Amino acid sequence: MTAKTDRPNPRHVSLAQMILDIALERGIEPGERLAEQALASMCNVSRTPIRKALKLLADNDLVTADADGGFVLTADPSSTPRLDDAVKIANDQQINSAILRDLTAGRISATQTVASLQRRYGVSRQAIQNGLTKLAEQNLAERASGQQWLLNQFAVSREAIAKSYEFRLATEPLALTLPDFHRDLTALASLRQMMQALRVMNEATFDRNMFERTDFEFHMMVAKGCGNPFMVEALTNHHRMRRETHGGSKVGTFRLMQSNIDHIQILEQIETGRMELAADLMRVHIQMSQSHRPKLAGRGVPPTFKIA
Repeated sequence: MTAKTDRPNPRHVSLAQMILDIALERGIEPGERLAEQALASMCNVSRTPIRKALKLLADNDLVTADADGGFVLTADPSSTPRLDDAVKIANDQQINSAILRDLTAGRISATQTVASLQRRYGVSRQAIQNGLTKLAEQNLAERASGQQWLLNQFAVSREAIAKSYEFRLATEPLALTLPDFHRDLTALASLRQMMQALRVMNEATFDRNMFERTDFEFHMMVAKGCGNPFMVEALTNHHRMRRETHGGSKVGTFRLMQSNIDHIQILEQIETGRMELAADLMRVHIQMSQSHRPKLAGRGVPPTFKIA
């Protein structure tokens, strides 16, 4: 991605990311045109900010100006880092996320040294060492010979995503039906409040960071509440790894909004003690999330539903 000296307007960054999300959700492929008016309608803004967002995408080589006017998509949205993640790396968590994002996108190899990562991210040696140590605790990295570290490439692969869904389908619905499941009504009420706040947002205002926090807390609540210490450990470790490697960063905003509604519906059943129904809804939720991963986005979508 081309480096820019001027900090872009956050609103234009948000709109630019929304355009990529729309392209991803509707299966728009590189080489297809992006219609300003259609984008303006879907983003609920005028064409002027859409033009500025498209210019920002062009500056980052994600779209290109068409000879006949307008813009054409040039990059695959499913393999493009999120624009709103392009912030200064200031702590270990951000360093870890940056390393895993770059590994996923193939921008760095699985074998690295502290010095090479320090040069790439422009942070202190201690910060890189702290980040790698944290990744090692999560089985995402390990020390190799000499000064080298080996990053867990499988953990960020498409195969790992598929295996993650298999594991969750086998365990999370079951966790809800275990006889010792504990319902923390205070925690449930707090989660419901955050989810309801997300529910009233539209695609233009949806807070992805807030969703990722509630998503993690929701699934951790299920894991910790199940009452079986072996399952608690397996699920909590898995969701911590999932947060690091396969969060919602490349899932379209519309699907995240649907997932939030799924969470609310499951929460309602847990609150009322209808655990079998909660388990059924959890199973459908995981299957729907699996089917909406970016690798499937747009497959079989009729042309009518794409931007003309």
